[in-house]
Amino acid sequence: MKTLPLVTLTALCATSVLLSPFASAAGDDGALTVRPAGYRPHPGDAKLGEKLFNDPRLSTNGMSCATCHANHASYSASFAQPYPHTVAMARDQLGRKQVYLDEMIQACMVMPMAARPLPWNSKELAALVAFVEHEQKTFKPVKP
Repeated sequence: MKTLPLVTLTALCATSVLLSPFASAAGDDGALTVRPAGYRPHPGDAKLGEKLFNDPRLSTNGMSCATCHANHASYSASFAQPYPHTVAMARDQLGRKQVYLDEMIQACMVMPMAARPLPWNSKELAALVAFVEHEQKTFKPVKP
């Protein structure tokens, strides 16, 4: 299998985001990452969540959650704290002081994965939350 240089991959990802009818910018869908009024999270299947976490088909650009977060990568020390809490990406790109885990998953769908947020009542969102909650319990932040 032939591999492409990083510059080419970056250009392909950027192009696919621009050309995809499902692509979105955080400005367009940022409001959709906020829990709707009356929303009540429901339990999810962590095994399904693990499959979805590794599935690039959730995105429009070939990324999966694991692209950034395999083996606890790219989680800051705050990931060990109970939600809601401050997450730098949500603060910096959406102006949100604190987010719930399901809101952060939705923000990742919109921003790095360039996709539409998952339906709030979907088994997929609940499953991803269940899996990431498991990941959070096993996360050990690196001490400075």
